[in-house]
Amino acid sequence: MRYALVLLLLLLSPAPARAADIGGFTLSAHAAPVSVLLHTDLLPVPAEPQGEAHLSYTQTELGSGPIGRSLASSLWPGAAVGTGLPQLLGFAYPVQANASHPGGPADASQPGMKAAAGASKAESYAGAKQEVPFLLTTDGLSSTSVSSVSGTEARSSAVTSAQTISLLAGVVVLSGVKFESVAVSDGSKGSGTSTFSVAEFTVLGQKFPVKSPAAPPDGLLKVLEPLGITLTWPTSATKLEGTAATSSSRGLTLTVDVLALRTKLGLGGILDGVVAPLLPKELVPLLNPLRKMVVIVGDTEAVANASTAAPLTPPDTQVPQAPLVPPPAAGAPPVSAGSPPLAVAPPKSVTPVASARAKPRSLLDFPGVPALLVLAGLGVAAASAFGMKSFGTFLLGGAPCPSGHPTGVPDLRVNP
Repeated sequence: MRYALVLLLLLLSPAPARAADIGGFTLSAHAAPVSVLLHTDLLPVPAEPQGEAHLSYTQTELGSGPIGRSLASSLWPGAAVGTGLPQLLGFAYPVQANASHPGGPADASQPGMKAAAGASKAESYAGAKQEVPFLLTTDGLSSTSVSSVSGTEARSSAVTSAQTISLLAGVVVLSGVKFESVAVSDGSKGSGTSTFSVAEFTVLGQKFPVKSPAAPPDGLLKVLEPLGITLTWPTSATKLEGTAATSSSRGLTLTVDVLALRTKLGLGGILDGVVAPLLPKELVPLLNPLRKMVVIVGDTEAVANASTAAPLTPPDTQVPQAPLVPPPAAGAPPVSAGSPPLAVAPPKSVTPVASARAKPRSLLDFPGVPALLVLAGLGVAAASAFGMKSFGTFLLGGAPCPSGHPTGVPDLRVNP
């Protein structure tokens, strides 16, 4: 009895509300654990910076169609070089893994790089140990970008992490770095989150634990300032516009004045006073290759926008229309915004007209012409034809010949 009662309650309980199905969608995500921007006078490039490099870079795109694309690169030089080389030099940038849908390939991989793209999901991963002598050394560096769509939501996410990041031969060391951005859209509204965390800074061997993600540790900026290093603390935000959501974390930025740092470390006197006189004048600028270097630790962005699928209307179903409200008569008081609407008489019912095919027609039922008129016309035509024949017989020999010869028109087809 108990089981029957439970079954009855389950059958009578209302079904849970179901989210509307996703129709169109646009998704994108990108993540870069470390980006290095180089400012130098050696390269004749009319732009700032003159060089850029993004370590363990990932990017995904997914849209209606469906069309998907994913990219992973352990050393990404930026879109201008990474995607512009085929047009300029005829070959693609080699340090990357690309996947696309529907053109393919569906997945690609290289050491430390993976990319995959399908109809409902595009994802990429990049992670490898990076080292640039005297400038940068990383351990545990990785990033992941994912864009996916299901029946009820469209989602993008971008995550970066690093165990340690050592700058300028260990002058500045960051540990426990993680940035994450997530954007979601269900077709009716957008939502998202963006967070970041840094565990500890070490400057010239002095440690500065990060107690709160809202501000840098006390005393850190004062230690970096004499070295010619400016620190900008990261920010994270989520922007919502209707059904779209954009979540981003702009990374921690270290701007290094290379000339000031070189002087502070005692390298300026050695390079300019000892090494420079030994080199030809053409090679002296090589002792100062960089004017400024900007290191951005952690940069993520996720974008999601979707719309619900429109319900299909049967072709024979008539969409109800609201009755038209007639304009007020002359002299009538104007209707205010808060007053009730004027009463409108409902339209009168119209008796449907019987189909023209309801009864069979006779042979004399000509559309739009009375049958009597048709019969009279046929009689007049017959009488006219008979009269014309009699009149022709009278003109062409209707009376007999006294000599017995044939009358009428001779038959020219008979030989004499």
